[in-house]
Amino acid sequence: MLKRITGLVGVVVLAVILVPAALPQREPTPIVYTYVSQFQIPRANWAAYSEDTEKSFVPVVEKLLADGSIDSWSTFEQVVHTPEGYTHGAAWSSNSIAGLMKVLDELRKGGPRPGQIASTKHEDYLMQTTMYQAGSGTPEYLRVICSMAKADKPESYTAILKKLLVPTFEEQVKKGVATYYGVDEQYVNTAAPSTRCVVINYPNAESMDKWAAAINTTIGKWSPAERAEYASATVTDSRRDIMARITHSGHK
Repeated sequence: MLKRITGLVGVVVLAVILVPAALPQREPTPIVYTYVSQFQIPRANWAAYSEDTEKSFVPVVEKLLADGSIDSWSTFEQVVHTPEGYTHGAAWSSNSIAGLMKVLDELRKGGPRPGQIASTKHEDYLMQTTMYQAGSGTPEYLRVICSMAKADKPESYTAILKKLLVPTFEEQVKKGVATYYGVDEQYVNTAAPSTRCVVINYPNAESMDKWAAAINTTIGKWSPAERAEYASATVTDSRRDIMARITHSGHK
């Protein structure tokens, strides 16, 4: 199960990564769906994969962003690698499943590229979120933090997160420390349905330090009861993270 969570973290990549249209936070927020496609590419093929991405993927998503089929897209490369993990990927988001499928339909017309054929592993995810906020700026780095919520009440984790940490998330987006945050769950369950992922996009590496400092300050102010409340909402030792560099991106 932990291996499945490790793979899912690479998502969201996940969400992995995306910059939905900058809508003000309100209730209810529109659902944003995100399709994530990841590959494990041998190091010798990294350059070829990147070249294929620029030639075959980027033109397709730029076209569909322009006609309104999708709201955002990105490509990314993992910074922290693991033996079983993914190295490269792409993601795109839309307010409809139909918008996501248009990208797949266009990509499949050209068939798999040599860089993809060289991959030793591939996996897709389809995520959804209604808790997110986008700011301004171009994202350069991505963090995805996934944990398994308690299976009997997965919604409790989201509620506790919204109560204890989301105000700090929103403050950091407003300050420009992050360009986006979202809390994702699976739309198509290929891992534990209770898995929840916090996705953050940063404009630069320094912003990751600022974000961490702000979160640590907030946690330092929690009461013992709040600490216990947060700890009780997730499965012990289920957290898995990724860090990635965003190589290309676009959004409305």
